[in-house]
Amino acid sequence: MTDTLRFYLSLSIGFAVIIGIVRFRKIDRSYYPFLYNTGVALLVEIISRILYKSGYPDAFSATLTIYSIVDFCLFAWLFHNWGLFNRSKLIFGLVIGAFSATWLTFVILNGIISPDYYFLILYSFALVFFSVTTFNKVVVHERGSILRNAKFLICLGIIIFYTFFVVVCATELSVFSQHVSRVLRRNVNQINVYSNLLVNLLYALAVVWIPRNKNFTSVFRS
Repeated sequence: MTDTLRFYLSLSIGFAVIIGIVRFRKIDRSYYPFLYNTGVALLVEIISRILYKSGYPDAFSATLTIYSIVDFCLFAWLFHNWGLFNRSKLIFGLVIGAFSATWLTFVILNGIISPDYYFLILYSFALVFFSVTTFNKVVVHERGSILRNAKFLICLGIIIFYTFFVVVCATELSVFSQHVSRVLRRNVNQINVYSNLLVNLLYALAVVWIPRNKNFTSVFRS
């Protein structure tokens, strides 16, 4: 698979962005962090491609490193809006603070241009845990068709992508990489590209089914 094809497939997140822009003023605002995340993801894909093709590998790596903490914070904000942390500002702040401090520590130790697979695995596990917890609540308590439930689709997408992303990161760790063949690593990365495409389409479908704004008094529970 060529880098150009991978880039074009990664732009599939644009479907969610476009639908989100069209529906932005009409949807439940608790989902706004998710829409922001899709927009940031699309922007990062484009910027990373430009930096990589322009011969700035360090800037390319730094962009991805910064995106990792932004990605986590936006998803954590989304789950907070959904009540995962019992709508406690203190718990939400502690979660954000703990992961931000961990990210900063890795950056100080390893530099911003070196991808830290340990942090990527850590925050991926956290997002999968958040998603599974919310996923179970949706299945038990939500009414109506589960395939038209935005929370269900978003959580399913997170579980699929970040579970496999953990596998991808694990193959890059020095403790494991010497035991992993180049062919296997290449195949794992190719599968990750297709899982990303599937998840991006799930996200687009989720944006379609985000409920309309109910004019809650407290919109951003941050």
